[in-house]
Amino acid sequence: MVASLTTLPAELLAQILSRETGITSLDISNCSLVCRRLYNLTVDRKTKYSFHVDHRSQSAWHLIRCILSNPTVGTRIQTIVLTWHRRRPGQSTTWTPQWIWRSQESAQIREICKKWGIYEFLYPVIEDGFDSEALLPLLLCLTPNLESLDLGNISPGVIYGRFSANAAVKVFKACDRGHLAQNYKVRHNADEGVYFDCRWGASYRRKVLWFHTILSLNICLPGMSNLKHFCHGYVASAQTGGERQGWPAKYVIKVLLLPKIETAYFHGAARSEHTRIERQRQPLSAAIPRSLAGKKSTIKNLEFVYCDLEDEDYSTIAKLTGSLEKLVCPIPPPLWFHLRTRGAYVAKVFAENNKDTLKRSNISTPQLGHRSRRLSYITDVYFPFKESDEREDREAAAKQHQENKEGLDYIASRIWNDDEYADDEYEEEGDWEPCDHEFECHCEDFLFDESSSEGYEMEGEDWWQQQRAIDAEVALRTRDVKGTKKRSHFVN
Repeated sequence: MVASLTTLPAELLAQILSRETGITSLDISNCSLVCRRLYNLTVDRKTKYSFHVDHRSQSAWHLIRCILSNPTVGTRIQTIVLTWHRRRPGQSTTWTPQWIWRSQESAQIREICKKWGIYEFLYPVIEDGFDSEALLPLLLCLTPNLESLDLGNISPGVIYGRFSANAAVKVFKACDRGHLAQNYKVRHNADEGVYFDCRWGASYRRKVLWFHTILSLNICLPGMSNLKHFCHGYVASAQTGGERQGWPAKYVIKVLLLPKIETAYFHGAARSEHTRIERQRQPLSAAIPRSLAGKKSTIKNLEFVYCDLEDEDYSTIAKLTGSLEKLVCPIPPPLWFHLRTRGAYVAKVFAENNKDTLKRSNISTPQLGHRSRRLSYITDVYFPFKESDEREDREAAAKQHQENKEGLDYIASRIWNDDEYADDEYEEEGDWEPCDHEFECHCEDFLFDESSSEGYEMEGEDWWQQQRAIDAEVALRTRDVKGTKKRSHFVN
């Protein structure tokens, strides 16, 4: 006889509901609704949350509303993983509608933003209800026990893919549920990043996230104060045919200077300043605040993949470390000819600054292939929308294929088919004789016999002008084809 779950000892139940078993947050939520005993065992359990940016389910917005009404929910979140679902101009199913806050919720958000110094630049975007990535800094204000943050392969633009300013305005007007649609204006159609009005003033943010902005603040948000594990993927973009694009490498310094950071993974950081037109390359040493000059990072495991950094940049990062235990820095294909010198320099400079903790055997600078390792998400993060999204994408593709097929069939039905009304009394190919064209005979060659036009000749007029006048007096029989009328044949 199988024992009931509620009859098991508290120690065994606590082990079943622990993180090591890989039980999802949804299962934990269902268990907490069974009885008071299970609720008490799950109320203090640390949870993992998957933050779906701009997903049509609007799960991030619902989470913020839940935490505003019950702040204890935010204290239980220990891991956040971001997945990106930006709007695509060619797929209307991805056009996530605008969310609207209640007046009480807006007042709470204003107080939180003012408290942590993010009101001026972030609150207008949160209030507008379009870019859910702007909710991440707000969530970090409500999750003081956060230890792991995985940004995934980021998509900074509010709209993904190749598009014009007019297409962007069309998308936002379709998603607008308030009174803001009339404010969207096209400024420069050549630049897909410039289509917002004054409320979206910082419209040149094509490579910068709102999360990057809060890293530049002088204060550390509650969700960043206890952060131990951090992961930043490359910029997922279709602007260059799917190639990787860099994000500003100065934010690497900001992450390494977090109070309790231990593990960091950086993919696709570039020293180029993409927020400027001239794209100047500034050294990473300029990103270190004066107030933090000389501070050592608590980082222990560090990994760089496809990062566009120079030797002096690696030297700046190495000087920040002092307790590093493991370093992985693959050399990308463009720098293969510097494989020995670059790899040796990176290993040397980090070993010199971490003499007591970093062993040579824990330093890896291999040659990176053209197909680098893609960023893999945490395996036990619950992603409930993956299967439904794939199913909806397949249904949308099948619907588009059917519409294209029906359109081709309709076009084919409007094309005149001469074989349908051709005469059945055509002569054999060897018995062919020239046609006098007195009736519509569907022949392709016009062989005119001058002797047949003697009865039609009139002084001062050519034969074809006389024939045109005769044809104009002949009644025509027509047939209907898809609502239009086509000429069938002459009737004497």
